[in-house]
Amino acid sequence: MALILFLVLSLCITCCRVDARSKTLIDEQNQFTLSKSIMHSMDNNFDCVDIYKQPALQHPLLKNHKIQLFPTFAKNVVRSRSSYGKTTDDCPLGKVPIYNRTRSHQTITNSSSKLHIDDFRRYSQSSQRYHTVTLDTTQNMKIYGAYTGIVGYELSVQAQQYSLSAIWVESGSSSELNSIKVGAGVFPTLYGDNQLRITGQWTADGYNQTGCFNSNCPGFVQVNRDKEYALGSVISPPNSIGATQKLFAIFLIIQDRHSGHWWLYVENESKFVGYWPKDLFTHLKEGASLIRFGGQTYSPPNKNIPPMGSGRFPKEKFTNSSFMARLKIIDSQRNEIDVKPEDMKPYRDTSTNCYDLEYHGYEGPLYRQAFLYGGPGGPNCSK
Repeated sequence: MALILFLVLSLCITCCRVDARSKTLIDEQNQFTLSKSIMHSMDNNFDCVDIYKQPALQHPLLKNHKIQLFPTFAKNVVRSRSSYGKTTDDCPLGKVPIYNRTRSHQTITNSSSKLHIDDFRRYSQSSQRYHTVTLDTTQNMKIYGAYTGIVGYELSVQAQQYSLSAIWVESGSSSELNSIKVGAGVFPTLYGDNQLRITGQWTADGYNQTGCFNSNCPGFVQVNRDKEYALGSVISPPNSIGATQKLFAIFLIIQDRHSGHWWLYVENESKFVGYWPKDLFTHLKEGASLIRFGGQTYSPPNKNIPPMGSGRFPKEKFTNSSFMARLKIIDSQRNEIDVKPEDMKPYRDTSTNCYDLEYHGYEGPLYRQAFLYGGPGGPNCSK
């Protein structure tokens, strides 16, 4: 059983107006509600693994790694809220959930490791079948984290394709790129289905020799015992086209000031999942130089490019298009702040006939800094 706690945002879109700060796509006179909803989804593809024998610790750079059980900046939160308290989806004390992709593959496709889905070279930026549409920071400063709410949709994605909506934290030149990417993804080859799941990805050398998805190679250290808060967990329920109520999956990546590890949170400050150790990286040890918010897809040759976001263009606004809201960064002073339109720029490596991005800045007190993105993909996505 996999579970993620969502923010339920009641969205009533009736007209557009302009406020003094920026063009606003939402009528702020409408009444909004903000509540929390717990939804369940069955998933038996997790193994409970001894926390000190999990895949991460097989990495040569982590041979003598001492596991950090909770972030130093959240000790009081963790202890007072008993985050290690037992729930129905917890692994036993001393064990953590690790997604078993072999089991899921055998269930539906009887596939094997010959797919090499962990090999980042198949998904390198040099591939013409790899497409990204993001909103990027432009500040010349160190950044220590990022936060957003992602409106996720289940999409029709074929085998060996993926569609991901995520936060990136990056540093370094293209050949030495250190990158962590995490968000809501649909990836049939990785998971054996088309469900929307928490999906992470990292590299330490520009996708050449290092890195992988989730825990499929040594790297990410899982510390939360709850299967609802693990890489590979199902995000449920997904959003639907035309609905006036949207569900947000909350993601935060933040670097621990003392340990230097990059921690992943979902939902709120008490739901930490685990971390990418600083030892994996060269440039990200000292913070990030770039934060990106947006979508990414991949498809092998001879297949149409898959949809991104909701599969609808930003021009269809908040009822149909996917969007991210409450965009924040952890700045050079370690303060959590809203992004500023003058410090952000859109990035597209594909034709707007496939995907697009629309950003107008402030979208009212509920969404704050937000943008629309995505599209249907298709056969002709090159610029």
